[in-house]
Parts: sequence; structure tokens; C-alpha cells
Amino acid sequence: MMRPPRALALVGLVAPAIALAALGARADDLWQSLQSDPALLGQELRALLLEEPELIEQTRAEARRRMAADAASDLAAEIAGDRATIADLAEALFNVTPRGFGAANGPAGITLFTAARCADCLQAEAELRALVEEMPGLRVERRSLSDSRADLLARALEKAKGAEAALAYRTALAEAPETDADTVLRQTGVDPQSLPMSDRLRADLAAEAALFTRLGLDASPSYVMPDRLIRGAMPGIVLKRYLSE
Repeated sequence: MMRPPRALALVGLVAPAIALAALGARADDLWQSLQSDPALLGQELRALLLEEPELIEQTRAEARRRMAADAASDLAAEIAGDRATIADLAEALFNVTPRGFGAANGPAGITLFTAARCADCLQAEAELRALVEEMPGLRVERRSLSDSRADLLARALEKAKGAEAALAYRTALAEAPETDADTVLRQTGVDPQSLPMSDRLRADLAAEAALFTRLGLDASPSYVMPDRLIRGAMPGIVLKRYLSE
């Protein structure tokens, strides 16, 4: 259907992509004419939509297309930004430390950020420990997303008495969320004052928490791979698929 210029200008209100090509340079004059008389504009628009109701669906389709294109563009930009940040922090994220597990050689294929009082973090760690049994070449590193008192005690306990003792303490913390960290530690038979709380240990923990913040992460647990960030707990089967890509 050939629409007259006035109709094309109205179409521009509801379906810009349809109208602009046909209007060309006349668009500005027609817009100004219609916009100078709001009542006339409303009447004309109502008449046009009654005559050609299919414009409503065309407008909706165009809006959906543009929204999808904008979302895809935003997502691509976010992914590119995440990858650039990960690359900048790769050494701190993936280098081998005593807190990692799996293959002895690094760098790690995935780093797990956890907090001491986090039951979901314990589950995520358990699933990753199972995953390294299925994928012998995989190394997992652990980093702390917090430098709270509980995390500090857990790290000091790990340094003094080993990973198993620290895991037992973190489990006890998750089971007693309202009990202060020092009391929970005493209940496991360890005096907090006996642990090595050095300035270096505090600085290391603070640096890991700063990494978490710089990555823009906001959920516990969170995972970092060389090509992606994952916020929140993720089933092991999904992580395996990502790691196999």
C-alpha cells in the first residue's frame, strides 16, 4: 500500500523503521507540522491505527528486534570486559597455591571464591573435588571473597593444622551461623589465640577479597575461568561442560 506523506509521518510514531525510508528528507517538516497540533496528531494517529491495525504488531516486532539487538550488544560488551579483567588478574587468580587441589601443575583451570560461613561454598568445593577425579588434568584454586574474622581464622587454621582441620571448621561455621567465629573454633578444640595471625596472612586474605571486588563478583560462591565469570553455585555437570569447551 502506498501511504500519503501524512500517514507515513504517523507511521513514524508507531513504526519508525517502516516510515523513515519512505519519508526521506521530508520527515522533519511533517513531524513539525503534526507536533504543532497535538489534538490533530491524536486524531490522525487514531484514524491510521483503525485503518491499518497491523501497524501495532509491526511496531511490537520492531521493538522486540531492537531490544534483542541491544541486549546482544550489551552482553557482548560485558563478556569482553570480563575477559579483559580476568586476563589482567590471571597471575593472582590462577597461580598454584597450597589451597588448590587437583593436578599438581598450574595454572588452574578454574578458581573458586568462597566465604567461611557459606554452606553453598562447601557444596561447590565438594563438587569441584569430585570433578578433578573425573578430569585428572584439572587444577582448582581456592580464593577467599571475604577477609572477615571467620575467614581469617579459617586461613590461619589451614596454615597451622592443614586443609582438613580448616574444612571441619568452615563446616561448623556454616552449621552455626549465629555463633561468633571464635566460639565456633573453640568448640572444635582449637584456641584462636594459638593460631599464627601474621600481617602477611591478613594482607593475603585482603588481597583475595579485593580480587573478588575488582572482578565485579557479588555472590558466594563464584567461579572464575580464563574466559568467563560465574556468579552463584553451579552444578558440577555444567562446570564440566564449560571446562571441556
